[in-house]
Amino acid sequence: MEAINYLSSKEQLVFSIFRRIAPRYDLVNTIVSFGRHHSWRKFMVDKAGLSPGQRVLDVCCGTGLITKDLAARVEPLGKVVGLDLSPEMLAVAQKNLENFPHKHLIQLVQGNAMALPFPEGTFDCVTIGYGLRNVTDLRQTLRELFRVLKPGGKVVSLELAKPSPPLFNKIYHLYMATFLPFIGTILTRHKEAYLYLHRSVVSYPHQHEITRLFTEVGFHAVTCSELSWGLAAVHVGFKP
Repeated sequence: MEAINYLSSKEQLVFSIFRRIAPRYDLVNTIVSFGRHHSWRKFMVDKAGLSPGQRVLDVCCGTGLITKDLAARVEPLGKVVGLDLSPEMLAVAQKNLENFPHKHLIQLVQGNAMALPFPEGTFDCVTIGYGLRNVTDLRQTLRELFRVLKPGGKVVSLELAKPSPPLFNKIYHLYMATFLPFIGTILTRHKEAYLYLHRSVVSYPHQHEITRLFTEVGFHAVTCSELSWGLAAVHVGFKP
């Protein structure tokens, strides 16, 4: 835990926020996504195209829901490592694994997405869900995802995005700026966490710019799939 003292100011903020909202994180995801995050998660895992026996890293694994979905695709002999900066989120993930039939395939690790504690070329697939907009250095994080992939490996990212219809985009950001902090305060008593969520969505680059960044760090055949009118986007890229 001493390493937390060396986090940047944004990382300290994110660390503090997720520590406080961890017990209600999945409920908040439901509210933010208008109940669509389950279908988004399935789309993401389908895009991973996993096979039994593969090794997968789930970065910013949070409460472990994506991690579990991945493990179900690589059983009986595969392995999934779920990594997150927040020990509180990992504690919720561990609890979510208690009755999961493939929990023996999952290892939970505390770590930083910008300095992954794994050798180069370790994983067949790397996923990251709702994590890229929370990192301090987006390019460095993408470089780390690229580094730990095996040649021919695939990265899959799910993130909140910029809705395509202009009117819907305005309505969504009004919802995020007003209604979400109100509901979030009632549920968790941490209004600042939900104000930060809106700021993080506003400041995060457009999904087309994210496609360019994936290519810039070395990923090939990068694609972007917009979900629910652009509320979310799934990016896929390959390491040559």
